Amino acid sequence: MTTTAIRSKLHKYIDEADSDVLEVVIKLLEVYRKGNTNLLTAKQKEEVFKRSVLYKEGKMKGVSLPEVRKRVKQKLSDENGGI
Repeated sequence: MTTTAIRSKLHKYIDEADSDVLEVVIKLLEVYRKGNTNLLTAKQKEEVFKRSVLYKEGKMKGVSLPEVRKRVKQKLSDENGGI
């Protein structure tokens, strides 16, 4: 895809995006422009590594994104009286 085509497509998406999406795009572009690929602090990286080891050793379980969404929807429905 050419740069012109990418820009055109990006402009179309931005024109249709809500504020949450635009904030994410801005943050990504800011990180890219700064050349900062360290999005996590050293402490956060350490925690991710520890959890990764536990997961690989079978001592910690993970949940898929669709399952998380399902659980959140169920919890919200329960809190709102089944609405």
